[in-house]
Amino acid sequence: MVVIFTLKGPQDNANRPKQPRTSFRKLLISRGSSTLPSLLISSLTNSLSRIPVETCMGQLRFRVPNAQSYDPQIWRTAFVSGIEGIPWASRNWFENDCLVIDRSVDESGKLSIVWPTDEYGPIMLSTASLRCQNAPYWLHVELARGTIHRIRGRGGDWLLLGLKLPEAYNSLMDRAVSAFVQAVLTTDDPGRCVAYAQSAIDFAIGASKPLSRAFISQSLQARHQAEKQLSTLLGVKLIPNENWQNDIEAIVPAINTIHISMELGQIESESKSATFAIIDKQLDWARKNSMRIFAGPLINLQAHAIPKWLYLFDDFDSLYDAVCQHAVQVVERYRGQVHLWSAAAGLNAPNSLGISDEQVLHLAVGVIQAVRRCDPKTPVVLTIDSPWAEYLGQKADGISPLHFADALIRADLGLSGLGLELNLNYWPGGSMPRDLVDVSDLIDHWNILGLPLLAQISGPCNLQADPNAIAKSNIVSNWTYPFSANWEQSQMSDSGSIELTDSISAGSNATEQEKAFSQVRRDRMPVNGLEVVQMLLAKSNVHGIIWNQYSDRDEHTYPNAGLIAPSGKHRSLLDGLARLRQLHIH
Repeated sequence: MVVIFTLKGPQDNANRPKQPRTSFRKLLISRGSSTLPSLLISSLTNSLSRIPVETCMGQLRFRVPNAQSYDPQIWRTAFVSGIEGIPWASRNWFENDCLVIDRSVDESGKLSIVWPTDEYGPIMLSTASLRCQNAPYWLHVELARGTIHRIRGRGGDWLLLGLKLPEAYNSLMDRAVSAFVQAVLTTDDPGRCVAYAQSAIDFAIGASKPLSRAFISQSLQARHQAEKQLSTLLGVKLIPNENWQNDIEAIVPAINTIHISMELGQIESESKSATFAIIDKQLDWARKNSMRIFAGPLINLQAHAIPKWLYLFDDFDSLYDAVCQHAVQVVERYRGQVHLWSAAAGLNAPNSLGISDEQVLHLAVGVIQAVRRCDPKTPVVLTIDSPWAEYLGQKADGISPLHFADALIRADLGLSGLGLELNLNYWPGGSMPRDLVDVSDLIDHWNILGLPLLAQISGPCNLQADPNAIAKSNIVSNWTYPFSANWEQSQMSDSGSIELTDSISAGSNATEQEKAFSQVRRDRMPVNGLEVVQMLLAKSNVHGIIWNQYSDRDEHTYPNAGLIAPSGKHRSLLDGLARLRQLHIH
């Protein structure tokens, strides 16, 4: 079989940092064994030792006026990360009007927290790096400082690379800086300080929109100069559902790839033969429509994907054997019919099976080896869940996703690429909503590993209740938060200039502040799925983009993420993907 989709193997990683590598090939176990040599696992585990060690106490305190008007879940999302971007686990609570972030490590770091914005509603924002001190910081001011620094810095970097910055970006960023300066100068008046700081955040996030669009447009133009139509994979994930054919023809114009799920929990059931029959039909359909075929993952340890019977195993060896036997059975059955395998997903995040980090590494190695032995010619990727590692802020027992991937790459197991699962705007069990600059930074960050990336994404198309979703995740955009109606009205003026309301410009006491922040809104959505796809398409190291949810008609994973609505109506995202493919992709 000719492999249409080619990913670089470990031997091609010339761009990765030169660090000592251990040759593990001679140590690899023979097929069927359930234990790995201790040297392999200890070497993999040791490569994770760069995660900061928690040694001593350290607190960061932030003043938050009117904190009771925010959704309580917002405070639970807060975490502090170090220079590598890896969150420390923390305990978060309030003392009077101060948010306390308590860690066991006394180092400077940046706070990340979901925060309301005028453009997108609540999205993840960060401060600049802050040192531990007894005096509290103003949360609004530090988030404004960090947001301006991040977006302005990225604009500067792209300018040096030749990007033509749009005037709208420069204008909005100037307003953001002016508002931030006023916030710093008015910290003795909480009402004015908070209003100015929130405006600085809103203008900075507003500036990120034309900046990101300029980057996407100019990057795609540059890519098309080298390649008339891009060879990027653009696909949709299918699960083995008996009603999968109901709307399948509608997605053909939008994709060139089909992702067929072959998870252990979906196949190893009472109707195993029936499930294989559905997958066979899906493969036949994909071949008839000249689709490239991406299959897997063979094991998925995300909470919603673990089959209940897997909890019955009372020892790890039995679980390991069951997973590897499933991998062997599926790969041998479909060898020669698949262009790309996904060995596993969700291994890096905390799991409910109670298996240790060492056992997770053991399982990852075993599944990858099983795929490589049964089908040595087809490329294999490993899918990383929650690549921003937000889960480490709540639980210390997770594995840093970047270190986890790096450890497996250095083991020379034959990985050809990495999948990044970005289920945006879902928490817990997904990733926080982000602006497009943040998405771009994530891809650049993962590029240091030197392997091609395949992005598997989803996000809600609306905020409605979805009883057929099986993932126990909330849509973050549904969280409530306060805002100033007067301040917002001033930003919507025809002139577009900052016009302070009388109550703010004249100074405000606590009562006036409470009035200004007395309303609650939940009507803003973050960047839509099509904009995220465009940003990913502009990145040359992203070789494939998969939308994670085909339809919401039957039981599905995430709320309102399907290209087909429960009514059978085609969502606008599907039409957008079709137009995008027509413009840019083979």
